[in-house]
Amino acid sequence: MGIKLIALDMDGTLMNSKSELSEGNRKALQKAMQAGIFVVPATGRVYSTLPDSVKTLPGVKYVLSSNGAAVYRVGEDKPIYTNFMSAEKALEVYQAIKEVHCVKEFYVNGKGYFEKKILDCIDTFDILPAFRKYYGSVKTAVDDIEVFLKQNQQGVEKINLPWITTELRKELLQCLSSVDGLALTSSLGENIELNRQGANKGDGLRGLCKEIGLDMSEVMACGDGLNDLEMIAEAGYGIAMANGHELVKQKAKFVTLSNDEDGIAYAIEKFCFPK
Repeated sequence: MGIKLIALDMDGTLMNSKSELSEGNRKALQKAMQAGIFVVPATGRVYSTLPDSVKTLPGVKYVLSSNGAAVYRVGEDKPIYTNFMSAEKALEVYQAIKEVHCVKEFYVNGKGYFEKKILDCIDTFDILPAFRKYYGSVKTAVDDIEVFLKQNQQGVEKINLPWITTELRKELLQCLSSVDGLALTSSLGENIELNRQGANKGDGLRGLCKEIGLDMSEVMACGDGLNDLEMIAEAGYGIAMANGHELVKQKAKFVTLSNDEDGIAYAIEKFCFPK
């Protein structure tokens, strides 16, 4: 049937180790879109923090954000597909981990929110110095997360717990063990990502395909992290990066070059434009 949609994880997949979109990958994406293939960023990031180098690519019409919990049509604020965690469940999660000293991010309406008091101790976390300076401008600080969640009853796309140590991960997982109905994953070694059970990039892709009239057999999905497992397993063409997690490589139908070797461009040429 051929590939009609390419779903692409961002960090560690489309973007290189410098978080840049290489010229080789950019040209490959443009070639695919000129051939009528949908190119869809599929990221754990909240919609508002998608890199401009990707969001503004001519031809990118849809974005899977927050691990597929919210699918947006580019240029519109309202998602066309959602699989949100309820506000009540998000509050239950917050209560379970409230006393743990870590950054707690809540993704709502395409934006990331955190409790303002975290800025007073931001230096205690293992964050790059440059990022500490502008963290508050990338995500939005609120006075009280509990009040904020009660005021936003439409639900939460994702809860992100970034910059955690191995010991802190154990503590958080222990605290969260009492909360059911969650999907736990990780896009990076030092974070925990919480979605509603059943919300993942594979589910978001199915929702988008139904919206635009495609079958999952017509999809090529590319990724490197554990939050890419479902979409790689369910797509007709599941592609793992050479720099990817071993479990992702095992699920994939093909392992392409690394994100620093234009692995996406290589996969697009191999499967979309075979010689």
